[in-house]
Amino acid sequence: MGYEHLFAEHDLALLYDWLQETGELYMDLDRLHCGGTNNGIHFIHSLTQIKGIIAQEKHPEVSIAIFREKQYPIRGTADETLLAAALDFIPDGEWFSILSLGNGPLAPCSVVGSGETHAELREGFVRLRGQSVRFGRNPFDRRNSYFEMPDDAWVLNSYVHPPHVAKNWLFYAPFKAGPDRYRSHIDSW
Repeated sequence: MGYEHLFAEHDLALLYDWLQETGELYMDLDRLHCGGTNNGIHFIHSLTQIKGIIAQEKHPEVSIAIFREKQYPIRGTADETLLAAALDFIPDGEWFSILSLGNGPLAPCSVVGSGETHAELREGFVRLRGQSVRFGRNPFDRRNSYFEMPDDAWVLNSYVHPPHVAKNWLFYAPFKAGPDRYRSHIDSW
């Protein structure tokens, strides 16, 4: 099935610029109407990586959110130094998640822990000691609607019943002003 055909040229230009600006994007690919947690979390480093992930997707309805800001910034091997950084970054009483990277550039990350207290954060570190992890806040917990304020995320929702696609970015001025600047990145899509 795949969803790469739903990415317009201006979408690719926007995501390319964000990658140039930040070096990494966070993508959440949610399989809609499945019940439970059915999303794939990815740290993106190229448009090719996005295309590879969405081209493989077979679920009939998806929501794809790609975040501009670097997510889960506390990274490394779970040890005392990383724990101190996490405790400093995440206030006690604020929800957090712990991620483990997938095996390969197209593999999703796994949520290996979560909580909202420093005691739970310490417990997660004890359990994950020596493993490579990423700590932070889920970006969806910070804002209600990326359709109302799209500067932080690019969102695409594709539905079957009734069939339609909704995006929060319908225009990208730098692409409109200079489409040739993006041509090689779009053509390789």
